Amino acid sequence: MVVESLLQIDLRVLIDSLERKTGVKLPRKVIEVYLDDERDLLFIRFKEPKKVEVGEPLSTEAVATLFTDEDTKEVTALEIIEVSELLKELKIY
Repeated sequence: MVVESLLQIDLRVLIDSLERKTGVKLPRKVIEVYLDDERDLLFIRFKEPKKVEVGEPLSTEAVATLFTDEDTKEVTALEIIEVSELLKELKIY
């Protein structure tokens, strides 16, 4: 499945499935979502960082990066490259 619209993605199911796969607790409040369908990239912003944001890869086959606030360690964002592949990996679609 190639994701061509945000309407194709159930964010709640994606976040729940990603939590189960990685064991990382993700926020439920989403303030921004961006889909670049040409690059198959999905960016989810949970919270604005206070200063510096640090990224670390998640344990998925598709490239997924979790961003946290360097000072508070709170999860601030999630970037998924090859979102179509991640949806297959999580058996969502």
